[in-house]
Amino acid sequence: MAERDQGLEKDIEKLLAQGMDRNTIREKLKDAADLRTLEFYLETVSSPLDREKFQAVNLLLVLALGFITIKKLFYALSPGSFDLFTLLALVVPTINIYLIREILSYRKTGYQFACVLSALSILNAENRTLPEIVIVPLVTILSGFLWLRIFPVECRKWAKGKE
Repeated sequence: MAERDQGLEKDIEKLLAQGMDRNTIREKLKDAADLRTLEFYLETVSSPLDREKFQAVNLLLVLALGFITIKKLFYALSPGSFDLFTLLALVVPTINIYLIREILSYRKTGYQFACVLSALSILNAENRTLPEIVIVPLVTILSGFLWLRIFPVECRKWAKGKE
């Protein structure tokens, strides 16, 4: 089933690259796949044209998240002992690695989670020192910007008129 879904995702990407809109793609592929799966991919797959357009901004976001991840990993593993606090300190780098993977794949959930989680991380006292006080708002702004640009309002509105 995963191979079929991956093929469906590739088909949607090809059709988006050809300039087809999401409603047309939905009508064309509705018999080839489960409707819920098709709608999920139509809502979360980005256009290859948008990927090229925002590639530099996406790379800047990944570098900022990567810096934070490496710094958190360094501090989590620096005490030398492995205990409960080390495991708790590894939660943030693990989430950041997931976010980096999703953002490198240009997935909508990666941008959404990065925007919300980085905004919430300002509440944590350790993120209110240099350089985090600069990088965390940068991650929030960049992920929100990319989320709104790669998945514009028109892309979200198509789902309301799909019935």
